[in-house]
Amino acid sequence: MITVTIVLMGVVTFALRFCFFGPFRPERMPGGIERALPYVMPAVLMAIIVPSVVLAPAPAGAPGRLSPYLVGALTGFGVGVFKKDNFFLVFASAVASFALAKFLL
Repeated sequence: MITVTIVLMGVVTFALRFCFFGPFRPERMPGGIERALPYVMPAVLMAIIVPSVVLAPAPAGAPGRLSPYLVGALTGFGVGVFKKDNFFLVFASAVASFALAKFLL
């Protein structure tokens, strides 16, 4: 049953992508959709990351809802606001603040 489910998911995924990208006549997407496409990846990443950050339990003795995950995410966001287009700096600052908060909390 698991194999059948995986194969069917693959067939459905291929069919949906082929219907969109595979027509023999090249079609243009509407301008609004083309302008929105650069925001799809950040929106999907936020949809994955935000629940795990917000719902992470705070360690015993930590003030309020302060968890290392929240500290790392907020630090990464803050650095990203000021240093745009520098992924490694944002990532390193988020990881460093997470590790420091995990050690201190």
